[in-house]
This record gives sequence, structure tokens and C-alpha cells, in this order.
Amino acid sequence: MNLSARLAEERRARLAAERLLELKQAELFAANRKLGKHARALSHEIHETRAEITEVRSENRLVKSQLGLAHEKIELVEGQLWKALQTMRDGFAMYNSDARLELANPAFLAPFEGIDSVGPGASYRHVLEMLVEEGIVDLQGERRRQWLNRMQARWEMDPIPPEIIRLWTGQFFKIQDRRMPDGGVVSLCVDITELMRMWSAIEELPDGFVIYDAEDRLLMCNEPYRTLYSDSAPAIIPGASFEDILRYGLSQGQYAEAVGREEAWLEERLAAHRSAEQEMEQQLGDGRWLRIYERALSDGGRVGLRIDITEAKRTQQELVEAKRRAEQASHAKSAFLANMSHEIRTPMNGVVGMAELLRDSALSDEQALYVDTIRNSGEALLVIINDILDYSKIEAARLQLKPEPFDLERIVHEVLLLLQPTAREKGLELLVDYDMFLPTRFIGDPGRVRQIFTNLVGNAVKFTNEGHVLIRITGRALEDGRSAVHVTVEDTGIGIPPDKIEHIFGEFNQVEDDRNRQFEGTGLGLAITKRLTDLMGGEVWVESEPGRGSCFGLRVELPVDEPAQIEAAALPDSLREVLVVDDHVLNRAILTRQMETVGLTVSVCRTAAEALGRMDEPPDLIIAEQDLPDMSGLDLARQLARAQPGLPVMLLSPEPNTLKASAQTCGVRAVLPKPAPRRALLQALETMETDPPPAEPQPQPQPPARPSALPTFRSRRGGAGAPAATPARPLDVILAEDNRTNQMVFRKMAEGLGRPLSLRLAGNGFEAVEAYRKRRPDLIFMDISMPRMDGKQATQQIRALEPPGAHVPIIAVTAHAMTGDRDGILEAGLDDYLTKPLRKQELARLIDTWAGREAQPP
Repeated sequence: MNLSARLAEERRARLAAERLLELKQAELFAANRKLGKHARALSHEIHETRAEITEVRSENRLVKSQLGLAHEKIELVEGQLWKALQTMRDGFAMYNSDARLELANPAFLAPFEGIDSVGPGASYRHVLEMLVEEGIVDLQGERRRQWLNRMQARWEMDPIPPEIIRLWTGQFFKIQDRRMPDGGVVSLCVDITELMRMWSAIEELPDGFVIYDAEDRLLMCNEPYRTLYSDSAPAIIPGASFEDILRYGLSQGQYAEAVGREEAWLEERLAAHRSAEQEMEQQLGDGRWLRIYERALSDGGRVGLRIDITEAKRTQQELVEAKRRAEQASHAKSAFLANMSHEIRTPMNGVVGMAELLRDSALSDEQALYVDTIRNSGEALLVIINDILDYSKIEAARLQLKPEPFDLERIVHEVLLLLQPTAREKGLELLVDYDMFLPTRFIGDPGRVRQIFTNLVGNAVKFTNEGHVLIRITGRALEDGRSAVHVTVEDTGIGIPPDKIEHIFGEFNQVEDDRNRQFEGTGLGLAITKRLTDLMGGEVWVESEPGRGSCFGLRVELPVDEPAQIEAAALPDSLREVLVVDDHVLNRAILTRQMETVGLTVSVCRTAAEALGRMDEPPDLIIAEQDLPDMSGLDLARQLARAQPGLPVMLLSPEPNTLKASAQTCGVRAVLPKPAPRRALLQALETMETDPPPAEPQPQPQPPARPSALPTFRSRRGGAGAPAATPARPLDVILAEDNRTNQMVFRKMAEGLGRPLSLRLAGNGFEAVEAYRKRRPDLIFMDISMPRMDGKQATQQIRALEPPGAHVPIIAVTAHAMTGDRDGILEAGLDDYLTKPLRKQELARLIDTWAGREAQPP
């Protein structure tokens, strides 16, 4: 490289170094200027800080001076506060967060005099233990450990509930504890001895006492006040408003006078409470009456007194009721005589009518029918008369029970035996479920027990048209040689409406309307039953559902005369399995339970065909009902004798005596009544052997052909007495009468009048109207009291159907014979009047008077 090139290169390097130097100098200048600004700012801040420090020092000296003054004041206040706490009558204490006593005034420590361990530093638990161990607190019957644990648990609550304790000196203290933010507790014990004495006096008042504040909020009330308003008791708490308590009582139905007008009643009651100037009476929902006194207090509150005046009200109501009864005595007597006249004359119609027919007859084959009719009517009359006499004796407190040993199960079956014909006529099943472990012999009045069962079961049969009547008898042994016997009589009858149930045991009360009655009776049966049960120290009740049936219950305690003897049944060794053939589910269940009780295995079926289908594995015994759906029990026994010779068969029948002769030829071992008495059933089981000695074969008689229909009354006489010649046109007569005996009496009397007569029968007013619609008759005899539609209503409908100028004579036939009845019946559109019991001469006179001519419309 030459020299010039080197010089040029050095020159360029020198120029670059100079430029770099100028650049660094510029940066250094800028840095120096910035550093100067920062130094000036720092110097300014230092001056300000020095000024602030000076000010703070001045304020610090001022605060120290003020703190000194405040400390002196705090010490002064603390001393004054402690002096105040020491002079307080009430106890004051403070516990720290560890439940240890920090300070307590003398009133708090006074009960612990002489106990050095109770003071600052003592635990809350130790204070409680000292109260108990030193006998300072009166536990009032509570156990020591229980009281300690309860008081300790109380302290764990938030907020801590107040507690009232009683000391051995008789003083009462109310302890109020409040928890502090740091976890400590401040306790205040207030002496409320004078208040408790005053409140004790208020509690001893027989009347209700209450105080409300100026905002109508409950302050306090005594226990009689809560008792009077027991339905509102949950709402009667301190702090509850008077209106809220009233509304709660309204929701519970406590105020009888408010029913149906709750809001209006509430406004009236609140207005009376606010005025507090008048006395008032108030009826509660349970029937009690209160007299209310309310007065205003000087602070705007209310003080009230409630006095029970139920007895005074009852006396007043009894006086009013006595006056009302006196005014209605004449009407009640007339209604009673009219009702009893009707009930007595209805069976008397059969008695007198049949007696008259019997006198006119030549004692033919019909004599038995007449005698039976006379007997039945006489018994019906006797029942009514006995009911009236019994009730009169009970009302006069002259009926006395005559205890003696009797068989309860036998009485039940005797009653069912009397009612069996009526039940069979209706197609009803009578069932008895007698507890196998219940004794049968008791000590009591058997006549009155039989009367009770007759009334209950008789009513069930009377008011049941289809289904069954079930008598269940259970019980349990008591410690004094007595048994509590429970009886229920269940039926599937018409039932009782809910509004009638509470009156069903009243006098002369019946379910149906007295003008439109379907069932006869005085309405005294259940009233007598209840009175007899009450005399025996028992109770009777009823449950029912209209259209589904009723259940009458009876409970009575009776001395036992003989214990149950179920274990005495000595069954044959070969008897193990029994087949029950019955189409009624309840009877199957009862028989099954009875058989299983004595250790037998039971299977059941409904029909004879089903039983025959089980003969591949035959049982040891067959118990069959006589009236099976597909064949009779005798026919089943005949087929079993051929299929399984020697297989024992037992038949159950409502009429066992009619089957015994035929049963012997069919291999039937026993025929028992249905329902079967328990003892008879067990005795029959003891005689059952599966393999008896073979007997000489006998030809089996053919079962008699069943008639297609029951023979009529005339067919039983073999046609005797039929008129020799039939007039061309017999008198067409409709008889509207619901009583079968009266129908028969009327028919036989009409047949004996010596003139041709075609009689059409109607069981009620509806049937009478329908018979008129089918063919217009010459004459109508109309009973007044009939079911569904009575005679007056039926007459009015017939009159409405009559064409102009075709007035059919309608003659009333009724047992009502009171004054005024005739006018009322004739005003209903009937033409004449015939009273019961019927007389043949009077009947002949009326037929001669009205037959063959039309009556003029009234």
C-alpha cells in the first residue's frame, strides 16, 4: 500500500473519532442537565419533608397530651361504672371467650357467699356445679346432671335463651345472657321474685287473663286463657298480634258465631277490641260460652278477662227449650199418636182380617195359612208394643238387668233362626263369624242380649234387599275374669245417609221419609239397643255408606262363665284335608278359618262341578252348601257316592230338618244349619271317618223334578173354591198396597164378596200409575203410605192422566186415623176413605157404592 492511501485512511479514522467525541460530549451534556434537574427536585422534597416532620412532631406532642387527658377520664368513668355495678340490685358478670369469669358485681356473687372458688378466673361450668352442690339453686324436681347439662347446652346456643331459676331462699332470678363480638358473654341476673308472686296469683285465677300492648301484640296471658282458647293455643305466644291470633282461631273453626261470615266477624271483633268499652258474649266451636271484659290501659294497651258462662247459658237455653217443648207438646203428642196408630194398625189389619176369614171358613186346608198369618201379625204387633213398653221403662229408669249364665253363640243362632224365613224370601245369606278362641258362655241378661241382637240383625235384614248379613263376634280376655266382647253386624243394604247417622240412635228416627216409607217399624229399636248397651256399661256405634251397606258395632264387657274349649275337639286321625264347596266368599273364608283353627288343611271351590273335578285326589271330608249355583248339595252327594264311595259329606242348609231324610240315602254323614254353630260343627267333625264299613248298595232315588215356578195360593187348594162360572166382565180393580199381608187380606175378603172381581196389585205409587196407564180400571184402592211414591202423589198423577169425563173412583186405604187425616186425604183428589184394619162389610159397602159408576170430579 502507498503512502497516500495510508494517509487517506488515517484521515478518515481521525474524522470518525472526532464525530464520536462530539456525540459523547452531547450525551454528557444532556446527562449533566438532567442530573441538575433531579438535584433541584430532590432538594425541594427534602425541604418539604423537613417541614412535615416538624408538623408531625408538633401533633404528636398534642396527641400525647390529649391521650393523657382521655386516660384520666376513662379511669374516672371506669371507676364510676364499677361503683354503679357494685350498687346494682341485679347480678352482673362478664365471661371471656374461654368461658371464664372476668368480673362480677357483689349482687352476682352474693348467693356464693363463703365459696372462695367462685370469682374471677372461675369457669362457667364451675359456677353451675357450685350452684348445685351447695344447694343454692332449687332444681324443682329436675335431676342434678340433667340440669347441669341443660344449662351448659343453653350456653352453646346463639342467641342464648333466657332462663328463670329459683334459689333455696325462694327468690326467682331471670338470667339473660348476651354474646360479645370477641366470644365472651355478658350475664345479667334480674330479681323477679315480686313479679313471679304477682304472676302466680294471676295463674290461680279461674278466669282467663290477658294483656296486649299499644300495638295489639300479646304481652302475657295465664294458663286458663290458653285453655279457654285451646284451638288457638299454638298462636298464643308473646309478640303475636291480636288479629293473627283471631285468624288462626278462625282457621281452626274455634268461633261458632263466625261460621260463614269470617271476614265480617273479624272486622266486628277487632272494632270491639279497639274500643274496649263494652262487655260481650262469645260462643266457641266446642259449644262453650264466654263473657269478655276488655279495658284500655294508660299506655294504649288492652287488658282482658274471659269468664266461662257455659253453665249459665245452658240453664238459659234449658229454660228456652222447656218453653219450646211446652209449646210443641200438643203437636208432638199428635204426631206420636199418628205414627203409633199407623204402626199398630198395619199388623192389626192382618190379625183382624185373617181372624174374620177364619171364622167364615170351614177349617179347610187354608187354616194353616190363616193361623200363620195371624201369628205373624200378632208377633209384629207384640214387637211394637214391647218396644214402646221397654222404652217407657228405660225412660222411667225402671228397667233392671237380670244377670244369669247364658250361651252367647246359641242366642245368636236362635235370633238367626227366627230371621231365616225373611232372609230366604229375599235371597239373603246370613253368616256368623264367631271367634274360635272366644268363650261362648257368659253371665248377663240373656233376654236383653237377645233383644239387642234381634234389633241389630233384624234391622240389617229389613234394610237389605240382596247380598248378605254378617255377624262377627270377637273379643279379648281381661284380667278380672271378664271378656271384652266385640260384635259387628255388617250388611249390604241401602246404607244410611251421612246426615242421618248421628240421629240413628234417637227415638222414633228412621232413615226413610215418614210419608214415603219403604220399611215398617217404630224407630225405637236402635234407641232401645243403645239404652240397653249403656245399662250394660258398653257402647254402640255405626258406620255406613249409602248404597253400599252399614256396619253396626257393639262392645260390652261380660263375666266369663266357661272358658273356650277349642282343644277339646278330638278329631279322627284319618281327617286331615277338607274341601269346602260354597259359592259365597265370606262363608268360605269363615269355614276355612274354623277348620284351620283345629288343625285341618282346607281347600275351597265355588260349584259342584268344580268339586267333582277334584276327585282325582279326593279330600278326607267335603263340606258343601245345599244351595249351589249348578246343583243342590244332595245331588252333589249322590254323584260323590258313585264316584268316591265312603267319602264323608257334610251339608249346610238353612232348613236342615227338611234334608235329613233324603240325606241318609245319599251317604251324607251330617246336615247342619247354615250358619253352623261352632260346637255343632266340632261335634260333627269328631264323627267323620274316611273309610266306614261298606253298606248294602241301595237304588238311588231320582231327584224330584223341580217345579218351574212356585205354586200359587190357589194351586195349593187344588182348584177348590174356584168360581163355577166367570162373569162376562169382572170388576177391574187396582189395589196399591206395599204390605203383602194386607194384599192377601184384601184379596181374600174381595173374593168372599160373591161378585166377580179382577184384582191387579201394585206395590207402590209408581206401579199404580203404570197399571192405570196400561188399562183404565173401574176402581182403585190406594194405600196412602207407600215407598218411592205415596198414595196422594200417585192420585195426583192419575188425575192428571185422566181424559175429560173419565173420573176413576179412588178410595184411600190407610192406617192413619187421627182427626184431620180424612179431610187432608180427600183434598188430595181421592173420593172416599177406608181405615185399617179392614172390615169385610165396609169393603163390600164401598165396592157397591163406587163400582159400576164414575164419580163426579170434585
